[in-house]
Amino acid sequence: MSAADMEDHAEFRLARRALNDGLPAVAATKATRLLAQEGWSSTERLTLAALAVESWVRARNGTKALELLSSEQVPNKPFWEAQAKMLAGDVEGARLALEQRLQEGEATSQERLLLAQAWLAAGLNDQARELLVTLRNTATPDIGRRARLMLDELDLNSGSYQPAVSDLKELTTGGDPAAGLLRARGLMEMSDLTSAEALLRELLSSTSGGERMHHAASVLLAEVMLRQGRQVECVETIVQFLDNTLESQIWTEAFDLLAKALDSDLQPIVLPDACLRWISEGNGVQKQALLPPASTGVFRGHALLLAARWMLHQNRRVEALGLLEALIQMHRDHPQEAEAMRLALETYGSLKADTRVTALADQWRKTYSAGQSAMVDFVTGSTAFDRGEYTQSIRLFETAANVAATLAERRAALYNAAVAALRAGEWMLYQGLLGQLEIVSSGTQSSLQTGDTAADLELDQALDQAARGQDSAVQSLRAFITKHTGHPRLAQAHLALAEVLLVQVPTDFAAIEASLASAAAAPDLTDKQKQQISLTRLWMLDKQGQLKAVTETGAEYLKAWPESSQAASVRMKVADAFYRMENFASARTEFELVAQEHASSPFADTALYFAGMAAISMMSDEGREAAINFWQEVAERGGPLSIPARQQQALAKRRAGEETEALKLLDSLLTEKNLPEDMKRSLTCERAEILMLLGKTDPSQLEKAVSSLRDLLRESDLTYLWSARAGYTLAAVLQASNRTTEALEACYDVVQASGFTGPSSPPEFRWYYRAGFFGIDLLETQKEWEAAARLAEKLALSTGDRAAEAKELATRIRLEHFLWDAKP
Repeated sequence: MSAADMEDHAEFRLARRALNDGLPAVAATKATRLLAQEGWSSTERLTLAALAVESWVRARNGTKALELLSSEQVPNKPFWEAQAKMLAGDVEGARLALEQRLQEGEATSQERLLLAQAWLAAGLNDQARELLVTLRNTATPDIGRRARLMLDELDLNSGSYQPAVSDLKELTTGGDPAAGLLRARGLMEMSDLTSAEALLRELLSSTSGGERMHHAASVLLAEVMLRQGRQVECVETIVQFLDNTLESQIWTEAFDLLAKALDSDLQPIVLPDACLRWISEGNGVQKQALLPPASTGVFRGHALLLAARWMLHQNRRVEALGLLEALIQMHRDHPQEAEAMRLALETYGSLKADTRVTALADQWRKTYSAGQSAMVDFVTGSTAFDRGEYTQSIRLFETAANVAATLAERRAALYNAAVAALRAGEWMLYQGLLGQLEIVSSGTQSSLQTGDTAADLELDQALDQAARGQDSAVQSLRAFITKHTGHPRLAQAHLALAEVLLVQVPTDFAAIEASLASAAAAPDLTDKQKQQISLTRLWMLDKQGQLKAVTETGAEYLKAWPESSQAASVRMKVADAFYRMENFASARTEFELVAQEHASSPFADTALYFAGMAAISMMSDEGREAAINFWQEVAERGGPLSIPARQQQALAKRRAGEETEALKLLDSLLTEKNLPEDMKRSLTCERAEILMLLGKTDPSQLEKAVSSLRDLLRESDLTYLWSARAGYTLAAVLQASNRTTEALEACYDVVQASGFTGPSSPPEFRWYYRAGFFGIDLLETQKEWEAAARLAEKLALSTGDRAAEAKELATRIRLEHFLWDAKP
């Protein structure tokens, strides 16, 4: 089988589609699962491995990609290995491998560009620049453009603003948003703030560039405002940006700029009210999210640090320390945890809280790398210096200099050490430190009667037509009524006409009421005819949905004819109306009366069953226990509802939190012989849901649920309805197991089922939408905005009642995350 032939393989085709739909993790999971199967040829394995590796890389899971690369051959393997290593955090390993490829003359343009990125990450700017110049001049247009942008960014970082701005102007003219953003930054640094602001507003009004570019442009615009002295506008712009971003990679920069604006001496500004809300509940969009996003904790940490900085600027050190400690203790591994600890160390030091300074310093050294240990030594050295302990200060500053990760850190530490040496009178030490300082300072959903007359015969013929459901019945009955206005059976004709009209679609309720009124007005009505008129009106009211009138008319019937042969059916109709009105207490009473007063009727079991449904719907412990007892009685009768009653008992136990008892009931039901297939499948799904609940305390139950659902999904005669329900339930269980990618795959399989042309019934639509919207929630949680928008657009193409909702959701995602011009 060739790579092209593999498109005939349904699961491979679905994996390929998932990748194109922006779901790389789903594609990778499917491709990896296919690879684990036996019988592939070498060419087929190559195709599958290439798909799996590319998918894992695009899913930004370098570790998974490396695992495959270690055992499989793929085209362009060195490039994928380097990409995977960088994603896995092994930038050094990627760099060394790429350098070797370059030395051997084997590196492709993609590999060389990746190497330049690795060199830049390592601070080897000169080597990166030389390689980027070569790529700019010799590589493909796309690689060349990316190299050119990286060169311009290098120039901006080194202070060479004019050359970068000039080159970026040409790229910006070509409509490159990334170039426009870099150019705006250069213009700002050159103090051409008006031009920078105009360019940034143009970028922000565009639908191209993606979310990250728009976020960066928003923050850069605020910085331009601050440099123009528009401090209040700067603060308002950043607050608006921060309150409306569910997630952003530049929150740190935004909060730093906001802190800077609040601390500006242009005019005193109080801490924005929004910040206090952010600390307790996150920002506006996070609060409105269906599921609390993981980003909320990170955002709250940023807000804590911002408030602490502002309080320190107000010299409210004790209050600031409370906020810093909250960040340090409650938001471990926060992007700005180190900064919070640095500020806490400085503040505790100024308050001479030596014990806490020592404890924080030890915590820092155990948590962070050597470079960041340099920072804590620097801070504790500064504290000692402020207290006049110059000798200790010298030692700490020298330690900071010796373990510094950057020249800037080393220079600062050496400088402070030298000042401390002067204060301590250590002249020779001062000279030595001065010499070292000079060295490091250079770089940077009827039945009827008959008679014996001709008229009777005519009526009998019309009644026969009605009994057969023939369309001619209405015309024949109306002809009889018109022709025989004084006939003794006229009421019978009117009543029959009302009954026939009642079953027609559309239903002419006005004509039915007119017929019933005419029948009721006829002389010498028998008691049976009066009952029949009342019954027909009752059924008409039910069909109209006039539930309150149903209960009133039914009560009148039961009061007038309590011993009627139809009393049980009327009371059932009344009970049903109360149930539909959600008057569960009255419904339960009526259902119980049917069971008690008509115990031998065909309605008894059904009445008991629904008495239980009404009782449990009352949401009380007494109601739940009564429901279980009703259903137990139904089960013991052994009638058609015995198994559904036992099923409802299990559900009631589940609602009561008695999952173990509920599971026992379902397991017992599943052992029943001749269990209807649909009932068995329903029980399997419900059993999985209970296992999922039990899995909160016993994870092994989750695997049992997954196994049973996968067995159900493998059944060859499974209809779409059951595959959709089982697939959605599987997704929920997998998510409860923290297997998000597999949960997303299960949702995707429901929506993109092989040979599936779309849901066609309300139950199918229900599970189709549940799986689809659940998948969107998972994608949004993972910040896979483009894939989420595409999945929402897929749902919007359906014809169900939630298609419009899906369309609105897709539009919202694209607007909020600037995805209109995004590529797959």
